Amino acid sequence: MQRRYTQFAWGVLAYNILVVLWGAYVRASSSGAGCGQHWPLCNGQVIPQVQQVQTLVEFAHRITSGISLILAVALLVWALRIFPKGHLARRGATLTMIFIVIESLLGAGLVLFQLVNHNTSVSRVTASGIHLVNTLLLVGAITLTAWWAGGGRAIRLRGQGAAGWMLGVGVLALLALGATGAMTALSDTLFPSDSLSAGIAQDFDPTAHFLVRLRFWHPVLAIATGVYLLVIGQILSRQRPSEGARIGAALLLLLFLAQLGVGAINLFLLTPITLQIIHLLLADVVWVALVLLSAATLSGAAPELGSQPVFAAAD
Repeated sequence: MQRRYTQFAWGVLAYNILVVLWGAYVRASSSGAGCGQHWPLCNGQVIPQVQQVQTLVEFAHRITSGISLILAVALLVWALRIFPKGHLARRGATLTMIFIVIESLLGAGLVLFQLVNHNTSVSRVTASGIHLVNTLLLVGAITLTAWWAGGGRAIRLRGQGAAGWMLGVGVLALLALGATGAMTALSDTLFPSDSLSAGIAQDFDPTAHFLVRLRFWHPVLAIATGVYLLVIGQILSRQRPSEGARIGAALLLLLFLAQLGVGAINLFLLTPITLQIIHLLLADVVWVALVLLSAATLSGAAPELGSQPVFAAAD
């Protein structure tokens, strides 16, 4: 039973990442107002009459998001049924439920307050960053639920020394990077450039919209975060000389380098939607890798990432 639950949890994680990617397509295709200023109804109807592509795109996102909520409920109810009181999988499923409710409320707020399409207000920029951070926390909670259901040990912050602080800073850096990435993607959608040189000129134009001038900071933070992950990966491999730490650090670094490469190509090609989605996918996978590395490193008698119980379920 626990094995099936663990497999289900990993499936829920994969599904939610797909929903996140579809949400990015909603933003990039300017379909956020496809259902008008109505929520949870679409244009005032349960099943809307589709007269434009934007309505279909937004309505499909709402359907897939609704399924995510149902899966989160199933994840929690199932955990309460098969795991004893106090089991970590129960805590992970509870966190998942909390974050997905917040995710739904944030999505509703974007629609009800018309923070979609061509809205360039500070409120929308702030909401987009908060939305992305909560999305990462949701993905992290599902990841930990699957990890704990598969036999992963509790994360212990006390007595971890420098390793705890280094990983903590890495987590905060990736959250900040995600928030600035959401703002940059929004800027690219609202203020597209005809060429790379024109885009760079806009970034440093003091008269440009504040959202455009924010774009400069995302690649700077991305490079700094990449260097930081490289450094702490080497340190952790020496401080915690296990196969799991070495594999986890190497995998995290490779994924992040791939993300940087796709980000650079995305910039040079003037952010086509397909590359935006691939870039976001890699960001989600990097986040999952960091969550798993942190969970393995900061647990007492941490299990190896290369063997059970990272992806294997407990009997």
